Amino acid sequence: MIGDKSIVAFELGDNVDGSDELFELDIWVLNEHVTCEDNIAYLKSLVHYISYDYGTDRDILKYKKYFKSLSVEDAHRFILSTRDSNSEYYDIENDQIYPNQQYLDWGPNTDNVFCFAIPKDDGVYISLEFMSPASKAGSVKCEPIDFVLFNKILRDFVSYAEQKI
Repeated sequence: MIGDKSIVAFELGDNVDGSDELFELDIWVLNEHVTCEDNIAYLKSLVHYISYDYGTDRDILKYKKYFKSLSVEDAHRFILSTRDSNSEYYDIENDQIYPNQQYLDWGPNTDNVFCFAIPKDDGVYISLEFMSPASKAGSVKCEPIDFVLFNKILRDFVSYAEQKI
C-alpha cells in the first residue's frame, strides 16, 4: 500500500485476466474506500489523470476569498454550485473554481465522488462526497490534511504505477 488511508492511499493489485493494461486498484481518501464500485483501472489513463492533479501549476489558494466565511462543507457545496445552472454562482470566475479545486477526477474509478481541496485560514481541507453507492451518498466528509504529503503520496503512487505500465 502506498499512502495513508486517512489522507489518500492506493493499493495496486494484480493485472486482470492477463491484461497488461487493466489492474485491480483500491483507493482510500479520508478513510473512505473510494473505489468501492469500480476497482478495475486502466492504469495508463489513471496515472495520466493523477499526474495532472499534482503536476499542474494550479494555485488552490486562488479562490480562497470565496471560502473565507464558509464552513468547509459549505465551501464544498459552493464549489458544486458553480456548475449548477440554477445557482446564482453558476459559471463565476469563468467556470475555473470547480476544476481548480477538484481532485480525484481520475476517470471511471472515481466517478462516484466529488472531492475538493479547500484552503482555510488554518490549513487545507479535503472534502469528499459520494454520489453512489446509496449507502454513502449525500453527506460531505471534511478533514484537514497535510497538503504537501497528499501530493507526495500522489507522486509516489504514479512513480510506482509507471513501473507496471
